[in-house]
Amino acid sequence: MFDRLSLLRNFLKEPRTREFLVWCLPALIIGFSIRAALMAHSPYAFFHDDASDFFVTPDRLINNGDWSVHAKKTFLVPAAFTVPFFLPGPVLITLPLLQHALGLLLVVVCGALCRLWFRWWKMFIVPLTVLLAVNPFFIWYEHTIMAETIFVFCTALLALAGTLYALAQTRGRLVFLCVALVLEAGARPEGKLLFGFGILLVALLHIRAWRTEWLRPAIVLALALFIHFQTKTSQAGLLLYTSVARITPAALRCAPGFETYIGPLQSDLQQRWKERPSFPKVRDRRIVAAAVQSYLEDHPEIHTGKSDKRSVDSFCLKLASETCRRNLGYLPVHVYHKFRYAASDAPSGLLTNYWLFEKQREAYLNRMDLTLRLSKKLTGIAMSSEQELNAFVDRTYAEVPWFNAYSDQWLSAVNSLRFPDETFHSASGEYIYPGIPWYFPLGALGMIAVALRRGSLQPFQASWALAMLGFFFVIMLTANVRPRFRFVFEPFWFIYIGLLLESVSLLLQRILVRK
Repeated sequence: MFDRLSLLRNFLKEPRTREFLVWCLPALIIGFSIRAALMAHSPYAFFHDDASDFFVTPDRLINNGDWSVHAKKTFLVPAAFTVPFFLPGPVLITLPLLQHALGLLLVVVCGALCRLWFRWWKMFIVPLTVLLAVNPFFIWYEHTIMAETIFVFCTALLALAGTLYALAQTRGRLVFLCVALVLEAGARPEGKLLFGFGILLVALLHIRAWRTEWLRPAIVLALALFIHFQTKTSQAGLLLYTSVARITPAALRCAPGFETYIGPLQSDLQQRWKERPSFPKVRDRRIVAAAVQSYLEDHPEIHTGKSDKRSVDSFCLKLASETCRRNLGYLPVHVYHKFRYAASDAPSGLLTNYWLFEKQREAYLNRMDLTLRLSKKLTGIAMSSEQELNAFVDRTYAEVPWFNAYSDQWLSAVNSLRFPDETFHSASGEYIYPGIPWYFPLGALGMIAVALRRGSLQPFQASWALAMLGFFFVIMLTANVRPRFRFVFEPFWFIYIGLLLESVSLLLQRILVRK
C-alpha cells in the first residue's frame, strides 16, 4: 500500500505530469462549476428505469445476505452502486456526487489521451477538455442512476491503458491493460467485445518476437475467454434477432417451419419499412420472445430443456446468426439506417417535468417492493406505500430550466451542420428523415487518418480504430433504436476531429517543405 502511494506521489511530482494537469485545469474548473450548480439545484439523482435492476444487488445483499446480479447486467455497475449503501447519507445524493467526480476524472483521462495522441497537444488540449467538461450529455448521465457514466469512463481508461502499453511494453502496463479490459467487460455486456482490441494490440506489438513473447497475447486471450463466460446476460440474442427479424429468410435451416411463427410480425415490420425507415420497438421484442418460446414448446425435438428466458435468448442467437449470414451484403445498409434514425437525437434526457414526474415516477413504482425496502437508505426516509413514494417525488424534485435550455442549445449546435433531410409521405402523414450530423463522419475520418500516421502509436491507433469500427457496427446492429446506445463513443468524436485537423495540417506542412 505504501509503495503504491509512493509511486502516486512520484508520478504527481513528475514535471510533465504537473504540466499536463495545469493544462487540464480550465476544463476542471468550468466542469466543476456546472456540476456544483446542478447539485445545488437538484441534489437527488434521477431514478431511471434501469435503476431497479442495479439495486437488485444491494437489496439481496442487505436483506438476504447473498450476492446476486440481475440477469441483464454485468458485475461492475451493480457492485459500484452497492458501495454508497455503506456510506453516510442518502444513496440518491451520494451516487450522483460520486458520478460527477468520475465525470471530472474522465476529463483528466481524455486530457491524457490528448497529451499522448497529438503532436501539437498544447494547441488542442484546452478546447477539447473544455468541450468534454461542459458536455450536457455527460452531466445528465452523471446525475442519473444508469451504467453509462461508468461505461464511458472505463472505455476512455482502456484507451489510455492501450496507449501506455504501446509506448512501453512493461509488465506493469500489461497488468493495467488487463485490468482495464476486465472493467470494460464488467461495465456493460457489450464491453467484452473490446477484448478483441486488447488481443490485436498485444499481438501486433509482439509479432516480431512471437517465439519468446507469445505468452502475453495468450494471457489476454485466456482472460477474454474467462470473462466471456462470466458476463453472459439474458438478452443479447433476443436483441440481435429482433433487430434483424424484418429480413428473416423464408426458410431457416436452424428452425424449420419458424416462418409461420414470425410471419405476422415480419410482415408488419416490412410494411412499416415500406412507408418510412422504421425499426422494432420494445413491444416487438416481446412478440419475438413469445414466438420463439411457442416454437420451442411445439418442437421438443429441437429443444428438450425448459423454455426459459435463457433458452429463448440462446435460440434467438441461432436465428440471428443465420439471418445475418444470409444477408451479409445488406447488413451495412441496415446499420447505417439504424444509426441515422436517431443520430440527430440527444443521447441523454432532460430534467423537465415530463422526465421528473412522469418517466421517473414510473421508474420508482416499477419495482415498488424493492424501492420501499431500500427507501430508508436510498432517500433517508423510510417509506411503506405508493402514496409516500409519490409524495417524496413531488416534494424532492423540480424542473431545472437552465440545464434543459443549455442541453437543447448544445444539441442544436452539434446538429446545425448535417447532411440533407429526406421526406417520406404515407397514409400516416409526412415524416422528415434527418440527415446525419457532420461531426460523426468527421470523427470517423479523424480516427482513420491517425491510424495511418506512422510512429510508435500506430499499432495502438490501428487496433483501436478497427475495434471501434467493429464495436460501433455490433452495437448499432444489436441495440434498440435509442440514441443512448451510441453514448459510449461520445468522448471521442471531437478528439478525432482535432486529430483530423492536425493530420491535415501535418500533411500540408510536409508538402510545403518538399516544395
